[in-house]
This record gives sequence, C-alpha cells and structure tokens, in this order.
Amino acid sequence: MKLSKSTGRAILTVLICILSPEVSTAAPWQVDCRQVVLVVTSDWSATEGTLRTFQRARDKWVEVGKGFPVNVGRNGLGWGLGLHRKRKEEPSKREGDRRAPAGVFRLGGGFGAKGMSLSQFPYRTVDDGDLWIDDPDSRSYNRWVRKSDPNIVPDWNSSEILKRRDGLYDHAIVVEHNMNPIVPGRGSAIFMHIWLGRGVPTIGCTTMEKDKIRSLLKWLDASARPVLVQVPRSELEGLELPQGLKQAVQ
Repeated sequence: MKLSKSTGRAILTVLICILSPEVSTAAPWQVDCRQVVLVVTSDWSATEGTLRTFQRARDKWVEVGKGFPVNVGRNGLGWGLGLHRKRKEEPSKREGDRRAPAGVFRLGGGFGAKGMSLSQFPYRTVDDGDLWIDDPDSRSYNRWVRKSDPNIVPDWNSSEILKRRDGLYDHAIVVEHNMNPIVPGRGSAIFMHIWLGRGVPTIGCTTMEKDKIRSLLKWLDASARPVLVQVPRSELEGLELPQGLKQAVQ
C-alpha cells in the first residue's frame, strides 16, 4: 500500500513523539512548579538530612541560598502519598510509624501561633480552637478543623492542637501528604516546623532552626506552585523531577 506524503509525515511525527527522549511526558505539577524545597537523607533510616532550595527562572533551575541541616522521623523515611508515582515497595508511611514521608508533596500554606506578614504565601495565625485530626477512624482524618465549626462532627479520639505551648509550631508549613485522596491510616499532620534541636528526630515531620523556617516562609511563592521533594539519596535519581532539576541538584 502506497502512503501519501501527508500520511507519511503524520506517521513520522507520531514515531518521533514516541521515541524521542526530548518530548515531555511531564506530570502537570512538573510543568507548573517553579520552586522546589529538596530534603535528602543518607539512607532510609537516617534521622537527619540537608535542605536545599531551587527556583526555576524561565527554563533553568538554580539553587537559592545555601543548604542547611534538618531533622526527619525517628525511624527515617517511608514512601508517602503525594504527587509522585505511587510506590508499592516498602517502607511506606503509616500512621504512628515515626517516619517522615518520602516523595513529592505540594506545600499547602503556612501557619503558626506567631503571626507573619507574607505577601506571596498564605499564612494563618492559629489559636486553641485549631486542630489537626490524626484519628484514622474520624471523618475528619488528616484535616485541619475549627472546634467551633458547626458543620464538623467531633467524632475523633485524637488530634493535634496547632497552637503548641512549646513553640514548635510558632511557624510551620503544611506538607500535603495523604490529602488527595485521604487514605485512613497512611499518615496525618505532616508539617515543616521549628526543631527542638539539631539531631532530635521527629514523629514524622521535618524540622529546622526557627530563623530557617521563617526564611523559607518568606521565600515561598504560592504562584510558583512550590513542592517538597524528600527522599534518601539512593532514590533521587529514579524520582520523577522537572526537566533540568536533576542536573541542578548535583
């Protein structure tokens, strides 16, 4: 069968799109993301890591500032539920496992007992009425609720008060792990917040010095669709990242 020139060109175009490594198959988050907070640990069981920040200007990713130490879970990291491709392999993040989530996660805004005036990133000042529900049997599991909200049924047996007395949540950032959809038992109340001190692991959050979290909040821009990328070093190469970012993190 003889093909017309136009048909031949169409077939050739399809083949190029299938075979060419230059053709983007990026997920939507990779296309619109222009800010990345990268946390890398030495291995799955490590309780400390290094945080670096990257920003995309036009089509080039560049590092912003210098890296600094952070603490993660007492039992290291486990695959979470976020923007990355779902992993079947262990370890996976579960409620109460004292692991911080590994993967790619949207950063969902800031909050704290202390106010901050931010022009580019949403921030809420909390009080004793702000709770984050960590009871897997509750209909409000892994959600921020107001105790005074008449539309909320208080069916939980466990929750976190977001106005902590120890100051760890004076400034914090919501990590959108296990939020779309919410899977009961896969982990809740994951934040980036102030640490107790270097080398003091968490029950699942990522922590740092107070001035570092404040600087991070001031840098983040909601219009840049920022994400947290958090993995052991061994998983960084195989993770789906925006074009050009892998070269920038080397």
